[in-house]
Amino acid sequence: MPSIRKLFSTLALLSLAAHTFAAPAEFWYSHSGAAGSAIADLCRSFNAQREEEDRLHCIRQGSYEQTLQKTVAAYRAGIGPALVEIYDVATPDMLLGGATRPVEAIMADHHRAYPDDTFLPALRRYYADDHGTLAAQPFAASTAVLYTHRNALAAAGINAPPATWEAFADALRALKKSGQKCPVVSAFAPWIWLEQTSAAQGTAVAVRSAGSDRYQFDEGSHLRLMKDLAQWAREGLVVHEDATRSGQQALAFATDDCAMLIDSTGAWNVVHSTPESDIQVTALPIYAGTQRRANVPGGSSLWVMRGHSVRDYRLVSEFLAFVLQPDNQLMFSARTGYLPVTQAAAARLQSAASEPSAMTVGLAALTDIDGQPSAPLRCGFITLMRLIWSQEMENALAGRQSIDLALRQTTLRANQLLGLFQQMHQAQASNDSNEATP
Repeated sequence: MPSIRKLFSTLALLSLAAHTFAAPAEFWYSHSGAAGSAIADLCRSFNAQREEEDRLHCIRQGSYEQTLQKTVAAYRAGIGPALVEIYDVATPDMLLGGATRPVEAIMADHHRAYPDDTFLPALRRYYADDHGTLAAQPFAASTAVLYTHRNALAAAGINAPPATWEAFADALRALKKSGQKCPVVSAFAPWIWLEQTSAAQGTAVAVRSAGSDRYQFDEGSHLRLMKDLAQWAREGLVVHEDATRSGQQALAFATDDCAMLIDSTGAWNVVHSTPESDIQVTALPIYAGTQRRANVPGGSSLWVMRGHSVRDYRLVSEFLAFVLQPDNQLMFSARTGYLPVTQAAAARLQSAASEPSAMTVGLAALTDIDGQPSAPLRCGFITLMRLIWSQEMENALAGRQSIDLALRQTTLRANQLLGLFQQMHQAQASNDSNEATP
């Protein structure tokens, strides 16, 4: 996992003056495996009928963190891509970095303006700037769901996947009693256990006051859930993925070693790889007596970088429109487990589904409930907050400190980072203002 200092230095470099880049136009992406293969095929299909000089060069750069770091370095050197895939948690840094152009403006400039009903509302909200303009095009979208093995639950006398955390706890103990060595497997990722569960519960991870964000997850439902998680861990009901044969939570579930899994919709192709499957997919549990709210999206989006030619932006706009074609959206979803990002493709997928899948359940989980959307978590340095949460919770789950102290420490350290983030961008805004003054 990247160090705090390294990530801080990388993100701080986004606030730079624009450069002019040379041809050919490049698209940098982050995925390998099934998703990387699907992206490569999208690029090949797009370029198939084009002359060499009018093709988009698609290049994999490594992990999400590596792609971000390389993009920043290339932008400084004036050799960056025209289009780049950036993971969700870097969205605040990209918005404030001054290195990108709003994708909505690029599409409109090239007569490909997005209709109002193009994107899933949760995705448009997440990737829009403070003025409501879409800054980046949603791409590899995901959210969290609960996977269960029907046969394992039935053997423990459980008739349906747990819809509440109370029922989840009962299921864990019943599974353990029935002889299940791994009732649920987990990597203890904060994206799941903090951000996704809090959204479904309708609890804000952070609040904005006087223009500043502050984390506040050291109380309320997240504190309650983490105390429950610690108790389940003490009882041996939750198994860390490192303790499984495969060492990976999705594989441990897919091979029937574990009965339940909370993971991304993007894990669907891994867990559903066998022809005859007893896998059920349902929404995340919430506490009994509370109101369910919509999940928040994760994944990545496509950003248009500054400093390129009109020809490059025309090519980028054509590729972005190509990606959004319903057939391409459904192909990408089927091969990767990621969700369609357009309303049209989502409607086609849901209408064609004969039984619930991670994609259909994920799409339903992202839908606003009673007109109440979940606020997107878009604080600065979210990656670093996740790192701190993981450090403190590891100590708590190992019994080296209490859950209360772990979450107090996490919010304190994360809020200090938010202060640094705000200071950095205030200083950059001041510098930009001074440079603009004659």
